[in-house]
Amino acid sequence: MSRQQSRCFVFGCTSEHKSLHLLPASEPLRTRWISFIFKGKAPENAPKHIFVCANHFTSDCFMNEGQYKAGFAKKLLIKNGSVPTLRHPPEEASTSTQSRSTMDVAVQTEPSQLHSVGTQLSMGRPQSHHMSIGVQTTVSSFDLSTASVSHTAFGTVMTSTQLKTSSKRPCLDLDDEDTLQECSSILTAQETDVTFDPAEADTSITEPKVLSAQASSPVQNISKYIVYETCIMELFEVCPVCQRSCHVRSQKLGTFLRVEQLCRHCHFSRKWDSQPIMGSTPAGNLHLSAAVYLCGASFFTIKKIFAAMKLQLFRYDTFRHHSRMCIEPAIVHKWRIWQGEMLQQISQREKVIVGGRMRADSPGHSAKYGSYTMMDLETNTLVDVQLVQSNEVAGSCHMVKEGLKRSLDFLDAHGVTLDCIVTDRHPQIQKFLRERSVNQFYDVGHIEKGISKKLEVICKLQECEKLRKWLCSIKNHIHWTAASSSNGPERVAKWTSILNHVQDKHTHEDNNFPACLHPPRQSRDKNKWLVAGSLAFFKLEKVLSNKRILKDVAKLSPHHQTSNIEVFHRVILRFAPKNVVFPFLGMLCRLYLAALHYNENIGHPQATTAAGQPQFKMTFPKAKKGEYRAREVKTHETFRYVDDLLDLIFDQVFVDPAPYMEKVLRIPIPPPLCVEYDRPEKEDAISSRASHFNL
Repeated sequence: MSRQQSRCFVFGCTSEHKSLHLLPASEPLRTRWISFIFKGKAPENAPKHIFVCANHFTSDCFMNEGQYKAGFAKKLLIKNGSVPTLRHPPEEASTSTQSRSTMDVAVQTEPSQLHSVGTQLSMGRPQSHHMSIGVQTTVSSFDLSTASVSHTAFGTVMTSTQLKTSSKRPCLDLDDEDTLQECSSILTAQETDVTFDPAEADTSITEPKVLSAQASSPVQNISKYIVYETCIMELFEVCPVCQRSCHVRSQKLGTFLRVEQLCRHCHFSRKWDSQPIMGSTPAGNLHLSAAVYLCGASFFTIKKIFAAMKLQLFRYDTFRHHSRMCIEPAIVHKWRIWQGEMLQQISQREKVIVGGRMRADSPGHSAKYGSYTMMDLETNTLVDVQLVQSNEVAGSCHMVKEGLKRSLDFLDAHGVTLDCIVTDRHPQIQKFLRERSVNQFYDVGHIEKGISKKLEVICKLQECEKLRKWLCSIKNHIHWTAASSSNGPERVAKWTSILNHVQDKHTHEDNNFPACLHPPRQSRDKNKWLVAGSLAFFKLEKVLSNKRILKDVAKLSPHHQTSNIEVFHRVILRFAPKNVVFPFLGMLCRLYLAALHYNENIGHPQATTAAGQPQFKMTFPKAKKGEYRAREVKTHETFRYVDDLLDLIFDQVFVDPAPYMEKVLRIPIPPPLCVEYDRPEKEDAISSRASHFNL
């Protein structure tokens, strides 16, 4: 195929075409072509290269006709063995040529048969430029003979801005641009690949059926994109009817944008909204508020990100309004539904083993909130979370007892029969559970941590360095004591046997554990054994045989521990950091979100390699002082609860919030802490303000 400008050899055809097809070299086809061109009378001195205009071939002779008509190809490719059969240029070809010579500037208001995969880039203005129909546009009916124009008003909550018609942006050179994203790379491939046919392309951008299906999908499931303001206004600066400059007015509300276009010449007008409007609320504003809240993010952090990108965002008051009216009622409803199903399952068991731990929002006795967590230790799922504010009790140290009391009352009200409860060694908890006749066990890790801290201090003393060799064995011994014993006296006997073992004595006076269970063996390091009268043995005996330690060892939990509750407390930090102050209802809802996230992902399996081998990773915890741990690598977390909450917010709560607000209003919310104190006048506080330098 030649790229030069040549005249067609067919008699009577005066068209000049840049894409003329060279005569094939095969002799049978040459004869047939010459017969067509010269009407059967071929001259003896026929030119070596004979050109024929593309208008003399039928449509089935080309390989890329659809791409050429859509403007993605600069030349036509002819199929091998094709023969011209049309003497005069068909009307369709001339019509298509004329349509390509005149640019169609119709934009997001008129449905077209060709759909481009246009992005925010100017691509050198292809011959036929049609925009996607998948937008929200309202086109007013107009008549060129009349001059009536209708305008719509947004109300007082929106601000309008008069925009001047800007000049066209310079076209980007796709070959020189290195930072183009996925859509532009697709366009580049389509423009350079001559075998591409838009009619055969499988893309959601160009298929009207996919666009219509997406338009009918729920609002929260529609894909969103970042669009620059200049690219949006470029679509409205020219009238699609008379192709003259138009008057454009934009109105903004948070992430929402409305553009109104008016042509002063032909009186064409239309209105375009960037988001669906639910009642009087833009869907994008509500969706962004819900996404920030449900993912545990901070509005002020998102505000900084949006400001850095110059993205439009609503105010914090709008975020709080969305949270109060839609998001928090949906979270409370979702948690109550899930909690009811879980309580119904565990109430059918004869005996239930639960674990309880307290978490304060800040260390020390000045904590504002305390959240008490109750977990089913057999399934490691959370069954209840209670939030206590410090002014509801006598002080911060009393929040533990109040949280446990509320959780036990809640479980009793739902018919849950407890076998025992595993907690820490808080004195108030011990007394409360003893008076309530609830069987209590202590978490082994909690006691082991306290003993290890005391032994670490002893090992730093002079003449006690030898004790460091026994630290790991003592930690393992307390866990073995709890797991291998069936009653309290047996646990105490096994625990005190370590004092004989460190002296290389393996028989004991207590009948509950008369001898060590390990086989007799000869030690290679005889210097590790302690002597009865040494300072190291005296300090060790004082710690391990303490009366309180022996009393607590008798109540070590033999089956389940509360380590998973500590894991949940780390999850809470993702939704409610300790350095951020939340209102009571906001703190409670974030605890519910953390519980939903934990319960959904607690059972996700271990990740495997391509060969099917389980994956592990090496960790060196700072608290272990150089000791390594081989931990399982879990599969990625899931967030199905977020999708469920979004569906609940958009489909039900926003439509009718009254029944969901009733559950929120029934939650007893304590007054703020500052209510207990007298609030002075602001002017008096300012006048009494002084510093250390001007006293």
